[in-house]
Amino acid sequence: MADFTRAQPADAHRLARAEADSTPHAWSSTLYAGSLESEHDTVWLMQEDNVLLGAAVLMQVLDEAHVQNFFIHASHQGQGLGGQLLRYIQQQARQHGASCLFLEVRASNRIAVQLYQRAGFIQYSTRKAYYRHADGSREDAILMKATL
Repeated sequence: MADFTRAQPADAHRLARAEADSTPHAWSSTLYAGSLESEHDTVWLMQEDNVLLGAAVLMQVLDEAHVQNFFIHASHQGQGLGGQLLRYIQQQARQHGASCLFLEVRASNRIAVQLYQRAGFIQYSTRKAYYRHADGSREDAILMKATL
């Protein structure tokens, strides 16, 4: 069974490597380090027997929380772990006073969109050409919100 712990600054490189194994759009260790130093961000690790299964970066200010980043390691996808991690961070946000949780997701990432919809998120807007691809082309972001 997976356990959830707060990441520490020493985890930045580990997080970046694990996410890079899972998506071409991974955060760098510098971005993780910034979140780990932020007073508003919490980086959650999902692990089993010290194996990193996934992680989420949750930013909270007052009664609003925002999923800054979210991934399940490629070798563990398709096992329902994304839903477990998402439920956990929703619970954490609620326990810390958030009434709603926001995120944005690449329009092409249909699996993630379906995961978020199953967790109660609804699309409320789109950011045109928000994400940049390596070839310079752009992709829309779907903005989603869940009431906690």
